Amino acid sequence: MSENEKMVLDGTQTTGNEAKPVDLSGEANANLDETTEKPSQEGQTSLESVVALLKEEIKKLQDENANLKDSWARSVADFQNLKRRTAMEYASIKRESVKNFVLKILTPLDNLERVIVPNPSPEVQPFLDGVKMILNEFRSTLEKEGIQVVEALGKPFDPSLMEAIASEEREDINEEIVLEVYRTGYQFQENNEKFPLRPAMVKVGKPKI
Repeated sequence: MSENEKMVLDGTQTTGNEAKPVDLSGEANANLDETTEKPSQEGQTSLESVVALLKEEIKKLQDENANLKDSWARSVADFQNLKRRTAMEYASIKRESVKNFVLKILTPLDNLERVIVPNPSPEVQPFLDGVKMILNEFRSTLEKEGIQVVEALGKPFDPSLMEAIASEEREDINEEIVLEVYRTGYQFQENNEKFPLRPAMVKVGKPKI
């Protein structure tokens, strides 16, 4: 190996008769900076892409969650409306069924009431007492099912529960009062509400003008 080749390998070079060191550190550092900077930039770009994808996915999930909440709220509202409509329809059907049933048995009850006359003879009194007992049992059974007698005699006239088929002017009254009941009325009570089944036929006393 020649002397010049040794000098090159040792990091020196000759110019004429002098040997000068060759500085390779600058070029090496530049190459190192370029090498380290490039992966850093690529890593930053990759992280930003991941963050953007995560934000997009979160937005999709939030939209889906909002849609599900809205759909759930509509379903609950529809169910509540259906429940109320069903309850109202059931109550209406029940009232009609009760009304139809009661109207069928009221005729026999009316006939029992007609048997009871005021001031009966002693011979008839025991028979009438038995009729009254049967009539009271019928009414008690009806009351357990929410069917009540319209208390009309001596009460203020109520056109929603009573039907006036006769009237009389009186000087001793200040309002329309039921003086006589020709046919008993019935009403149906459910959940503290009362619905007329059959109006009472009454005679109404009116204040004399």
